Amino acid sequence: MTLAQERAEASERRSLRELDAERTARQQSERAAEALRGELAAVRSEARDVAVAQAEIRARLEAQAAALADRLATAEQAQRKAAHDLDALQAELGAAQRRAERAEAEAALARQLLAELRVAPAGRGEGGGGRRRKAGDPAPTEQAAPGEKQNEQQDDKQGAPAAALNPEDGSDSSDDSNDSKN
Repeated sequence: MTLAQERAEASERRSLRELDAERTARQQSERAAEALRGELAAVRSEARDVAVAQAEIRARLEAQAAALADRLATAEQAQRKAAHDLDALQAELGAAQRRAERAEAEAALARQLLAELRVAPAGRGEGGGGRRRKAGDPAPTEQAAPGEKQNEQQDDKQGAPAAALNPEDGSDSSDDSNDSKN
C-alpha cells in the first residue's frame, strides 16, 4: 500500500498544485480584468471629455459662423445702402451740375444783354439812334419808342430793376468786383 498511498499523495499534491495554479491564474485574470475595467473607464472618461470638448468647439465655431454670417449680411446691406446713396448723390450731383451750367449760361446771357443795353443808351445820348421830336410835339412820357418798350418788357420779364441797367450809377449787378473783398 505504500505504493498506492504514494500514488494517491502524489496525485493529491498534483491536484493541489493544479488548484493552486488555477487559483493563481484566476486571481491574475481577475486582476487583469479589473485593470482593464479601470483602463476602459479611463478611456471612456477621456473619450467623453474629448466629445464634450469637441461639442464645445463645434458650438463655438457654429456661433462664430452665425456671427460672421450676420456681420456679412450687415456689411452687404451697408454696401447696398452705400451704393444706393452713391447713386442718389451722383444723381443730385448731375442735377446740380446741370443747374450750375444753366445758371452760368443764364449769367452769360444776362451779361451779354446788359452789355448790349449799355451800348444802346450811350448811342442815344449822343443824338445818334433815338427818335427825334418834332418841334411842337409833346415830350415822350408814356409813349416810348417801340424799341424802348420792348427793352422795358424784357427787363420786367427778367426781374431786373431799372436802376441796375444804368451803368453810370455804379449799381451794375454784373460787376464782378466786390468792394468788401479789397
